This record gives sequence, structure tokens and C-alpha cells, in this order.
Amino acid sequence: MFKVLGALTGAKDPSDLTQEERSQKILSQAHDFELALQAMDYVLDDHPRRGLELLRDDPESKKEDDDRSVRVLARGVIEFLEATLGFEASVMKKAATTLAEAQQLSKERRQYFQKIKLKTSSLYPPGTEYAVTFTEACLLHALLMLFSESMVESAKALFKLRKAYHMLQEILNDIKGARDKSKSSFYAQDANESRASFIAADTSTFTSVDIPYQLTPQEQQDRELMQLAEDVYKMRKLRLEGAHIGNSPAAERLRTDLGLQAVKDLLARKASKQSSALSEDEIEQDQATIDEFIHSGVNLCFGILQVVLSLIPPAIGAVLSVVGFRGSREEGLRMIWRSTKDRNIHGGIGLLSLLFYYDGPFQFTDVDFDVPAASDHLEKITSSDFDTATLLHPGKLLEDSLLRARAIFPNSALWLLQEARMLSSKGRPQEAVDMMDSIDVSEIEMKQVKAVMVFDRALTLVHLHEFERAAEEMLSLLNISEWSHALYTYFAGCCFLEKYRMCQLGLLDDAKMAYYKARATKLIFGSPDLAGKKKFMAKNTPLERFMLRKVQQFKKHQADLKLSDPLDAIGVSPVHELMYFYNGYNRMTEKALLLSHKLLTEYKNPMLEANDPDQELIKSLLTSLTLRRLGKVEEGCALLDNTVLPNVIVIETPDKFRYIKKTEDPWVYPTALYERALFTWKLKRLDGVEECKMWLTRAQNYADDYELSTRIGMKIKAALDRLDA
Repeated sequence: MFKVLGALTGAKDPSDLTQEERSQKILSQAHDFELALQAMDYVLDDHPRRGLELLRDDPESKKEDDDRSVRVLARGVIEFLEATLGFEASVMKKAATTLAEAQQLSKERRQYFQKIKLKTSSLYPPGTEYAVTFTEACLLHALLMLFSESMVESAKALFKLRKAYHMLQEILNDIKGARDKSKSSFYAQDANESRASFIAADTSTFTSVDIPYQLTPQEQQDRELMQLAEDVYKMRKLRLEGAHIGNSPAAERLRTDLGLQAVKDLLARKASKQSSALSEDEIEQDQATIDEFIHSGVNLCFGILQVVLSLIPPAIGAVLSVVGFRGSREEGLRMIWRSTKDRNIHGGIGLLSLLFYYDGPFQFTDVDFDVPAASDHLEKITSSDFDTATLLHPGKLLEDSLLRARAIFPNSALWLLQEARMLSSKGRPQEAVDMMDSIDVSEIEMKQVKAVMVFDRALTLVHLHEFERAAEEMLSLLNISEWSHALYTYFAGCCFLEKYRMCQLGLLDDAKMAYYKARATKLIFGSPDLAGKKKFMAKNTPLERFMLRKVQQFKKHQADLKLSDPLDAIGVSPVHELMYFYNGYNRMTEKALLLSHKLLTEYKNPMLEANDPDQELIKSLLTSLTLRRLGKVEEGCALLDNTVLPNVIVIETPDKFRYIKKTEDPWVYPTALYERALFTWKLKRLDGVEECKMWLTRAQNYADDYELSTRIGMKIKAALDRLDA
């Protein structure tokens, strides 16, 4: 085909390229990849406009064989990050379109490189890098669908994950073949290649780690080729040092501890000219750009794919047969951890994934399920792999990885937010708020990061019971974020309601009591008017559907009890209910837990005094959690056993039981069974593992499709997998 086209157009048949022309193509490609990596790092440093500027197509470009695929993928990755931070429908759609284009371009590019047999890697067959870009685009596209928390979209996403999986299998087979052939480790390079420099001692000839074959004597004297190789080398070196996006080397900002005090200590050390330096391990080995991209990309993509498949809730688990395998969460986490060792976008996304998994507002690994490590029976690929204990409790390792990212991306609110989240998860919520207050939110360039920062700060303030400021932060999101204005408004109303109740209990001066009451009434009962204005995947979000049902419930109670004041029709504290969905009970201080216990148990109004069984159920469940976190585990367990579980499940024998299916607040019932497993763990530890698994299996098999089934289902499955380990 190429020969026919060549005859018609006068173009040269690509298979007839000279070695010098091939070397030029290889170095040009490495340059394009380095440019894309630099652009994506600009985004991680909160400079998305600069990043997108680097990726802009040049209509006047005279560059032969222009490679758009890596630029389009880089744009797709940037849009994916924006989409998953803000969950805004327009950004989601834009990202999906770009990633679909990246898939098609990658497929064509791979076929082209295979056709002309252009081997750009020292280890892998022609086109392997484009197999990786295809997989990455496919996987990120599928994740956009999974993040909808919609079972239908999740099922569709599995078909896309299957595509990514099959391509990864091809790549992994190539990698295995290359490793067997070279008898070297996964990250090994040709022993003859120089890691430190590509310029020979006399500077008249050169070799390049990016060209996977011996250069001819003519090529070694080619000044143009030498200049291109030098450009690629310098770009890579600056990237590895974290000095490629306009910042000084990252070593100057590297800290060993979290928090603002550690920042001040670092500044004091700099003033006294003391500094810490990144070790060789921390700046990583200078391998060829394409090999590095392949290694880190495979680790990230296959790692995320395995973790995602291992978390798929049982309600859609049957569709996993379409994909053809079940994910191993442990091996997936191990591969993601491995990707973080690379100083590129894959390492950045890998670290963000781990932080979300271990320390996010919705944790997949409940900190109360502090299961100790089991023996690691998995075959280790390299000595640097992470054992089971580390995967379960990464501790200081995760903290140090985050501090490295903070050093590399000093302008980024995204990484500052991750540090605040980590402080919060370590029981230091006030320090988390102080950390978020240390940055001027109005100066954050990425508006999605700005929105997440404000939302997270509001959540942390809720956990601290600073309800008034939390409410104002929530309402400020109406001007920042396109996401659920209805939920922001409802959440703010619930915060004002709690302030009103604190006044009623005499815990606050009642000077603003009327104000709190008016704000709570207007915001809670006005929130449904905003629902559906911004839909995600053409549907209301799960939490929005939850909120709509709650307000309808309040109105029904008001009518049933013939109450004039709508706030009297609201039973158990709705803000404490919301706290549960954002892991609030695990993040409260002892002082906040004591206040929560008082608010849950001592507040009374007509709805609570009506002793509605469904309201009593929620109150007892949430109270039991505060007791457990306060160390009163037996008391909390007794409350759950005596007042909650009899309304959820009827147990005749361990193997013979029946569920009591209810539609009123359906999230409570599987949650109660999940929390019962946690009580068993706290009381019996390793002696209670089988009993824990029994309760978790019962929770998993409850399997109703309710607003938050995906979210709660993943939490249950994560706990089961942890115990199975």
C-alpha cells in the first residue's frame, strides 16, 4: 500500500527508510513524549493553560509524519483529571471525546510502526508504546463511566475495560518475552548504555540511550542528530530533578514531616543554608524515555485495572465474566506502587490513586479494620516489590511519597489538598483546615481543584463541628462548581439545622437561633428545586437522589404528625447521616465525638418523640459508631445488637437467616451488617475473623439497588478482601 501511495505522491516508502532517518524519527518521538510529559506535569503543578499550550496542534507545522496521538492522549489525561476532580457533566463529556480520539490515533500509530518495523525501544517490539497509549486512553475512558456510581454505566464500562485488559495482556507477553530474552530485571537497560551521559569523552561522537541500536560512524558525527539527542536528554534530566516546569530542583523543598510547622522548619533550614537532597532512588534512574513510558504505563494501567475490578460491587459482579478475569487487589496495589517510582505523569496519577484509596474522604480501607498482615504468598517479581503488610498499612511510605510530590509541584493546590486529607485521616483535622487556609483559593488556576478544596475544607469543618463556617463554604460552591447545587444547598441547610439544635440544647448562645432556623428551613426544603439542573451521565447523582428522598420523607412526616414547623418533622440529625458517607466518624476528635453523642442522644423534637422505628434505627446505628470510636466498643455493640439488627435480619442458625427488606433509608440495612463485622473485629481481633466474614457476607448479599449501593458495596467488598488475605 505504501509503495502504491508513494508512486502516486512521490513520497518515500517508509519501509525503505535509512537508519539515519529511523534514528531521526526515534529521537523526534522521544522529544514528543517528553513534551507531553512536561505538559501533564504543568497540570499537576496547577498550570493547566501552560500545559495545554505545549500540546496545541500547529497547523503550519512542516514536520513530516506528525504524531498527534501522544498530544491528544496528554490532553485527554488533563481533561480526565479535571473531570474526576469536579464531576462536571460538560468536562466529563469533553474528556470522553478526547480519550476516544486518542484510542483511535494510538491504534493507527501502532499499526504504522509495526508496518515499517520501527523499533523505538531497546526491549520491546515496534509500536509497544502506542499499545500503552491505547490502553491508557481506554482505561481512563472506562473510569469516567465507573465514577458515575451508576450500575448501568458501570456495566458498560466493563466492556471498555475488557479492551484495555486484552491490550495489556499483549504488552505483558511482550515484556515477559523481553525479560526472558535479556535475563534482566523489569527495569533493566542494556549494559552498554550509559545512564549518566550520551556524549563520549572526546565530544566528537555520541551515543543515545533513546536509540535502541548501535549508531553508524556517520550518525555519531551528525551534529543535527546530536543536538536532538541532547535536547531529549536535557528535558528528561530536568524532569527527573523536578526542575522542568519552571521550578528550582525539588530537593530544595523536600520535607520529612507533614503540616505547616514542617513547612516553617524547612524555610528556617533554607535560611541557614541547610538542605536535604533527593537520593538516587528518589530521582530514579535515567532510562530511555520510551522504555520508561512503557514500564510506568503498564504498571499504572494494569494496577488500576486490577484494583477497580476487585472493587466492583457484587450487584454487577456477574458481568465480570465478560472481562474474563477477576482482579487481585493486592497485586494491583503493588503495581500502582511500582508506578509511583517513576517521575512522570504515571507516577503522579498512581500516587493520587493510592492517596484516594488509603486517605480519601471515602476510604476503601476502613481504618477501624486494622487487619494485620497475612503471609505474602505471591511470587515477587523484583526485590523492590511491596509486601502485604506495606500494602495494607503503607504509613510513612505513603507520607514520604506525598511529600516528594509536594516538593516537585510546589505551586499545586491539588497536592496541598492531599496533605490536608492525610492530616485529617491521621486525626489532625484542625491542622488540615489550617493547611487549606494557608492558600488563597481564589488564586488556584484549576477551578475543579478549587471546588474540591472548598468542599473538603467544608467536610473537615463539619467533622470539627464548625457547622456555620462549613455551611458558608458549601454555599460558596454554588459560584465555583457545576456539580450538584442541590446537594451543596441541602448539606448547608443540615449544618444550619445542627447549629439551631445546639441552641435549643443550650450548648450555644441563642442570639442567632432564629437566623439558624430560618436558614435551615429555606435551604433544606428549597434544595430539591435545584436538583437535576446538572446531571452526571444524564442522571441525578446518587447523593442527589438520596437527598431528594430525604426531603420527601421530612414533608411526609410533617403531614402525618400535622406539624406547623417543618424542622420539627426532621428526626435524626441529617448532617450526622451525611458525615457517615464521608468517613466522618473516623476523622472526628474525641471532643467532636462526645458532642456528636450528645446531639444524637439528647436532642428531642416532635418527630423524635414519636419514636418512629426507622428513625430509631438510624439514631442507634450512628450512636453505636460514636461509642466505638470513643472506645466503648462493648456498649456500642450491644446497642447495635439490641436495637438495630433485629430490624434488619432474623437469624435462626448461623447458616439460616432471612433479611427484613425495607425501602425507608435503605442504606442503613447493609451498613448495619457491615458495622457489626467491625464490632466483631474490635472485640475479638484474629479470633473473630470467620465471624467478621460471616457478617460481611450477609451485608454483601443484601444486594439491593439503592442510591448508595455502589459506594457501600465497594466498602463491604474491600473489607471482605482484606480479611480473605
